Amino acid sequence: DLKPLLLLNHIDVVPADYDAWSTDPFKAEIIDGIIYGRGALDMKSLGIMQMMSLILLKEEGFKPERTIKFLGVADEEILGQYGVQWMIKNHWNKLDPEWVWDEGGLGSKNSFPGVDIFAISVAQKKSFWVDVAVEGQSGHGSRPFKNYPNKVLVNALDKIVNWETPIEINPVVAEMFNRIGNEIGGIQGFVMKNINNGLVQYLFGNRISSLSTSTNAMLRNTISLTMLTSGYKTNIIPEKASATLDIRLLPNTEPDQFIMDLKTILDNDDVKFIAKRTPNNKFISDWNTDFFEVLSEEIKMLQPNAVVVPFMTIGGTDSQFFQAKGVDCYGLLPVLVEEADIQTLHGIDERISIENFMLGNKIVYNTIKRVCGSN
Repeated sequence: DLKPLLLLNHIDVVPADYDAWSTDPFKAEIIDGIIYGRGALDMKSLGIMQMMSLILLKEEGFKPERTIKFLGVADEEILGQYGVQWMIKNHWNKLDPEWVWDEGGLGSKNSFPGVDIFAISVAQKKSFWVDVAVEGQSGHGSRPFKNYPNKVLVNALDKIVNWETPIEINPVVAEMFNRIGNEIGGIQGFVMKNINNGLVQYLFGNRISSLSTSTNAMLRNTISLTMLTSGYKTNIIPEKASATLDIRLLPNTEPDQFIMDLKTILDNDDVKFIAKRTPNNKFISDWNTDFFEVLSEEIKMLQPNAVVVPFMTIGGTDSQFFQAKGVDCYGLLPVLVEEADIQTLHGIDERISIENFMLGNKIVYNTIKRVCGSN
């Protein structure tokens, strides 16, 4: 009568620039105990941990009381149209899980100085992709004139990327900070536990957000300028210029309102915003469940000094589509890495140590066995 545990992972990866990497990004080269390769963190390692756990349990003759299902999908990096979304639409009867174990969080050594954090994702920011476009008069490159499209766009982008969006605390981040604050104590701990207090936020919010890139992204709506398109010859001022923004919104921020805020910041009707993908997910999974508790206990067994916290992932995952069906989803690659390693996600020289890979295998195996076995 128990609904299954679904082990979810995506097999696709983002591209890699061979010339920028120090190794071949698609050979999984091992150097000094480190596995280098596209997907090492996002998220082939978790998929292999899940699969290895199933193989071991099968070889042991383990008879689960809760069915365990493994789902490896395509298309996550481009919103899962032919992956998770297709499976949910066409084969929900084969899925219908109690819980989903996906990517989203991981263990970090230095996101918060002085404490190791294992962040289990229960929510995620909303991926809002927007083009910024300017059209106007073209001309000869030797005769620059006022407010030609490239100039207007560059000035607009300068304001956009340098806009410090306000700090906003949602329930997941508040719970996360409360647990970390209880662990570290002192003034910093007090600040983190009371980050929702207006005065504390005014006095210390920017200091907390500057602890790491990841921390800052949890506290604000963020904007990344990812692509620029304009021009076709050096001596021609082009009539069109455009850019692409990867905007990540906090769960309660509405995309339309954010565009209105951007327009207010710019105060220039010549700059047009064209939404390419408008998200509507604002789901939060329950962190008071048997799965979350067992996973937390297994982490503490192997990493007794770590703090386990609910987390809002700053990237998008396939979990959102299961959450839309009312399923509690939990995102965690159970490894313990540094911010420099996290930065390689979708970046250069993505990597995972063999030591971390084995740590993750143990946590995944132990958690599945306990969650799906008899009490």
